Amino acid sequence: MSTVTADQLYQTNLPILPSSKSSLTEYVPPSYIEAKLHEMGSTYFQDKNTAYAELRIEGIDKSFWIHKEYLELQSIYFNKILGQVGEGDMIIVSLPSPSTFEPILEYLYTGDGDKLYDFLNSDNCYEFWKNIDFLGLENKIRAIIFAFIQNEINNDF
Repeated sequence: MSTVTADQLYQTNLPILPSSKSSLTEYVPPSYIEAKLHEMGSTYFQDKNTAYAELRIEGIDKSFWIHKEYLELQSIYFNKILGQVGEGDMIIVSLPSPSTFEPILEYLYTGDGDKLYDFLNSDNCYEFWKNIDFLGLENKIRAIIFAFIQNEINNDF
């Protein structure tokens, strides 16, 4: 096992290595794979026994046990990082807003937009957005943030 800082990997000019995602999505639509992963997501979220790697977020005193399949498919940032680390490695990542990472990670595993929406408030909405943008996440999670802004924040004005 080795410890790798994601900043070092992300800033290198190394090519993204081929992953199981590229060969799998060649024959199966990514949206189908994502839906199937979300069906099983609560089983695998924070499951150390089946995790591919340990993820540490600077500013959070806790490990996240991550699975390559969940993060590579939904995050441009993690797709690049996980293509360059081995199974069992520890990855250290610096995010714009550490405090909003865990609900985002849970969403990536479960696809539960209602639960993510419930974490949002007018004080942390922008913090969520900064992480979503930094991680290069899909449009579905961005739509949840937009819905929150439209429904909750705009009603305050």
